[in-house]
Amino acid sequence: MIRLAVATVTIILLAPAVAASQTPDQPTFVDDVAPILHANCVSCHQPGEIGPMSLRTYREVRPWARSIARAVENRDMPPWDADPGYGPWLNDISLSEDEIAAIVRWAANGAPRGEGDEPVDQRPEAADGWAFGEPDWVFEFDPHEVAAEGPDEFRDVLIETGFDEDRWIRAVEVRPGDRKVLHHFILWRTAEGATYQENWMAAWTAGSKPYEFPAGSARLLQKGRRMIGDFHYHPSGEAATDSSRIGLWFAEPEEVEKELITLPIWNAGIHIPAGDPKYEAEASRVFEEDVEIRAFTPHMHYRGKSMQFSAELPDGGTRDLLRVSRYDFNWQTTYQLTEPIRLPAGSRIQVKAVFDNSAGNPSNPDPTVDVRWGLESTDEMLNGLVDYVAADG
Repeated sequence: MIRLAVATVTIILLAPAVAASQTPDQPTFVDDVAPILHANCVSCHQPGEIGPMSLRTYREVRPWARSIARAVENRDMPPWDADPGYGPWLNDISLSEDEIAAIVRWAANGAPRGEGDEPVDQRPEAADGWAFGEPDWVFEFDPHEVAAEGPDEFRDVLIETGFDEDRWIRAVEVRPGDRKVLHHFILWRTAEGATYQENWMAAWTAGSKPYEFPAGSARLLQKGRRMIGDFHYHPSGEAATDSSRIGLWFAEPEEVEKELITLPIWNAGIHIPAGDPKYEAEASRVFEEDVEIRAFTPHMHYRGKSMQFSAELPDGGTRDLLRVSRYDFNWQTTYQLTEPIRLPAGSRIQVKAVFDNSAGNPSNPDPTVDVRWGLESTDEMLNGLVDYVAADG
């Protein structure tokens, strides 16, 4: 099952990265490190969120100083895997070289606090309120018991909306009940008069944030259509109860210029031999109209190693769009463009992926077996998702 942080749901804008250290030789927590952590890390590292420790105050951060320095120096944190040279990205949370250097020097110098009052993180804790104020519509799923052990569990829940007119959705927030067991969640629109999945509406995965769609664009939920809550649970070793909710914010029809579409580009024919350290596969789709690309989401599972998006243009030219050389299944990121990329009708989006099914891949569940496309996390997927709107009309 797809586990994604697609532009429909997943990410609010983080504060911009902080400029170079005020005290370049002897950075302190108060003057230099706290602003960096507040801007780029605290959204996950706070009570009630996915981060294993809170990083809002000096008292919380000090015991982890060396670990933080190693994580940022290795670029393991914040989780941002897009290669340099693409974008720019609206939701880029990667640290600059100056910011990394400041944290590393601070830890090496004994992690001094510095003088004066500590900066106060302005974000509310995760449990407080909704991201964009009170939603226009909230749906609460019935509590679901997740066993301590066993295989991954997939659950589809039909949502009766009861709307008597078309609704344009301008923002979505998924509030997972238990982040320890909810691997990912996808919100689908059903086909007309049916109960099966038709269109991607929203998603949540670890580390993702509520997302407000780009100005002038929205998701369309037609009158009478239902939705499906698509859950993927992964047992954590302890029994848990998940009581998730979703909140929707609507736009007036006159506020919407474009319908935001998510195009999945996949290859369900992958067959990765046991022990293969570099299995390559690809998929493509052709746009039949001029489009504006808004975001990309690469998706694979534990054996995924890298993914690249490119466009083959009608005039014979090519354009590189995104490369993720260090793909990490734990952080399914949607890369949102600061400025849309316009492509003419006839452009082919090419998605190329590399998988590592060898014992040299520390995330590999079992390098002794062949792996094919499948829903379980121990299966594989090649799915490159592209968010776009029609360029004209």
